[in-house]
Amino acid sequence: PDLDMVLLSLHGAQVADGYPDCEGELVAAVRAAVGDGTVVGVLLDLHASISEWLLEHANLVTVIKEYPHTDFPVTAQQLVSLCVGLVEKRICPVTAFVPLPLYTLWHTPEQPSRALVERARKLESSENVLHISLVHGFPWSDVADSGAAVLVIADDDADLAKRVAAEFALALWRIREADLGHYLSIQPCLAVAAQSHADGPVVIADAADNPGAGCGGDSTWLLHALLESGVSGAALGMVYDPNSMKRILAAGEGQVVALQLGGYSGALAGPPLVGQFEVLCIRVNASIDAMPGYPPIEVGPLAAVRMGGIDIVVSAYREQVFGPRLFREVGLEPREKRVVVLKSAQHFYKAFEPIAARILYCDSPCSRSVNFASLPFASRRTPVWPIDPCTDADIPAPRVFYAPKNAPSAAD
Repeated sequence: PDLDMVLLSLHGAQVADGYPDCEGELVAAVRAAVGDGTVVGVLLDLHASISEWLLEHANLVTVIKEYPHTDFPVTAQQLVSLCVGLVEKRICPVTAFVPLPLYTLWHTPEQPSRALVERARKLESSENVLHISLVHGFPWSDVADSGAAVLVIADDDADLAKRVAAEFALALWRIREADLGHYLSIQPCLAVAAQSHADGPVVIADAADNPGAGCGGDSTWLLHALLESGVSGAALGMVYDPNSMKRILAAGEGQVVALQLGGYSGALAGPPLVGQFEVLCIRVNASIDAMPGYPPIEVGPLAAVRMGGIDIVVSAYREQVFGPRLFREVGLEPREKRVVVLKSAQHFYKAFEPIAARILYCDSPCSRSVNFASLPFASRRTPVWPIDPCTDADIPAPRVFYAPKNAPSAAD
């Protein structure tokens, strides 16, 4: 049967062996299956790698704007509205694309990126700007299309789309260093954590071992450093270690068990934490917070164990931390701790910001480090800041896409 539209909710940074652009391949296959007469709309995470291959085969691509990702529903609604408008021939979308030579990240609740997000939303309410996507990119996927980018969809006005895309590309370039400065190495984080904070815990994001970015979730760098520092009243969650979980379950609550905890996924995970651990609590069928608007995630068995002054949540389910339920499931109250370490990069922010005295972002030597020059890239774009010398002269001119690929108007 004929289809009016196909709507796809994808991530945008998926990579498989031999396929550096899985989303581009998928959208191209959908286009081949449905033909040029069907509208294809794609919703993406802002940590996407945007390829020309994708833009040549999708009519409309919309990317969320918030990190933490709180705007999937509203962006999906925008995409549906635009696709319906195209099906009904009320709009004629053209997309201007600027890939930036830039590896970085931005936390959108904070300035200066907050102002750009708000400006983009304001422009989208104007007559001819249909959607603006400020893509952060995902450098760690190590593909040629990774990096920041701007997409601007205008209604039958290529010049407008190009002008707005160029303006936002330059604006992103000018704030490229803003949030990288939030990232501290381990010792500066612990120096802050060692201070007394009567108004709540110091929350440390172990962002370089974020399972949401594909990391192992088993790194031990911060665990070892916490023990060596003598910090007490600390909680860390969660360490993904199925083998240790088996031993904890066999030992039972209230027992002491010998573990080699974490540090098994590779050299970047650090050495295992070896020793005797007190089993504080076991929850056989546990669930943890998901992103706002989503139901809790069932994670199976969850346990709290203690070594020194650190309570550690151990899991046989690999997942990042979204909220405090993870700790409360095993009898730990994060508000009562001096230090709370989370294996998460930013999606914890909305839930933990109200209870935290400070939020620190730790760049431990793991696979999601923001010390990009230290990572063994094999397929990255060149040049790219901050690894290579770059200026705003390296920002390419916007390219305009009229999809599908063989539509009457060729790309500029």
